[in-house]
Amino acid sequence: MTDGWTEIDTNFFKAYNMLLTFAGSFILYQPHKGCINDLIDGDLFKKFPVESDNPGFLKAVSLLRTIDPDHPLNYEQVIEDHLELFGGKGKALAPPYTSVYMSADHIMNDRASSEVRKLYYAYGWKSRFEGEIPDDHLGIELQFITLLLDKYPELEDEVCIKEVSKDLIKFIDHYINPWINKWNESIQKNAHSQFYKGIGYLTVSGIEDVYSTIKKIA
Repeated sequence: MTDGWTEIDTNFFKAYNMLLTFAGSFILYQPHKGCINDLIDGDLFKKFPVESDNPGFLKAVSLLRTIDPDHPLNYEQVIEDHLELFGGKGKALAPPYTSVYMSADHIMNDRASSEVRKLYYAYGWKSRFEGEIPDDHLGIELQFITLLLDKYPELEDEVCIKEVSKDLIKFIDHYINPWINKWNESIQKNAHSQFYKGIGYLTVSGIEDVYSTIKKIA
């Protein structure tokens, strides 16, 4: 590793990779009871892999830590939230698409999707849902962010670290930051479950923490 690149840094990226993968999967996929039960049994909601003083992170932790075997989830409510928030029942209450928030008429278009796809391709990555789900879907964008986070422990050259960092900052600046808080506001307003309210805060705060850390080395 380059000078100043410590094991603590590596653990930071691994932890946020895990958290953003977790959040992204429940934005992209409809939850399954068995999967959430596995997370509860594994104490993920009690033992977060990282600590943060980010107010949004603390809200996420307080919401998700209420989930345990003694306080079981209402799975029907969680599934209903996913369908209503992300468009599984028609008009989405919290649409997870960059283009919806960044287009002048607030409807989906292909421009943002094609732009983010170019950056995916530049890293030799292709969404497995290409042609089925637009590439500017937040769940897919989070997959790309975690792809870049995965690279950090392997990077030995300071130039490479800075280039990956600059690309990650640019990606978040252009395609995430302009709208993610509005998205979370819609989550908090319309979600009925503690689970999805926590996912909203975890997503926003996780991106904020990664962004602020990456900016220091970009």
